[in-house]
Amino acid sequence: MDGKEFSNYYSYHLNYALENNLASEEGFFRHVWQTIQARIKHFEVQDPFSRSHAMHRQNLERLQQFQKYLTSIDEWNARPSHIVIAEKDELIHNQKQEIEKLRMKLSELTEYEVAVKILIDDGHLSTFIDIIQQMRELELPSGRKLLKSDHKIPFAKMIAKYFSHGGKNIPIETARNYFVDKRGDVAIKGTSIQPEHRLFSVIPTNFTKK
Repeated sequence: MDGKEFSNYYSYHLNYALENNLASEEGFFRHVWQTIQARIKHFEVQDPFSRSHAMHRQNLERLQQFQKYLTSIDEWNARPSHIVIAEKDELIHNQKQEIEKLRMKLSELTEYEVAVKILIDDGHLSTFIDIIQQMRELELPSGRKLLKSDHKIPFAKMIAKYFSHGGKNIPIETARNYFVDKRGDVAIKGTSIQPEHRLFSVIPTNFTKK
């Protein structure tokens, strides 16, 4: 039997047992588990030098696969207590490790939190973003970009996280709308910066490119 058929095979016999009042759902599970465990033990003690060893190994592997399926549906913790306890201990250990990783990550992130954001004067959010956009295009004397980023979203996140506008937080979607694809100098979508808001020019000092 292919492993994909385990669920249908189990459900077929479970439904028969329930319809004929032979066992409860939990009782049926315990019965099947005990039966499978007994067969596993039977094949584990077979003579490894027997001519039937290959068949015994194949049967053992298939039974162990089915036992894994049973483990996945054990909602009552009906398997032997030492197995359930061992699984729960491992789960608790893994969760403690994950909690510690998250705690350390949270501690690192907290270092970058700010109590008071930098205030952008009311009505000049576009002016500030225009300066950021100009900075993205600045080149060093070597010809390399001063600021490098394969994506524009870090700039939008930076603005939303560390700046406020008119005493209010800046939604990240609002900031993101300013960092969209452009064709020439015209935004294809999103928010364009109007000429009257372009109040500053970020220009390099005189230098000779190498």
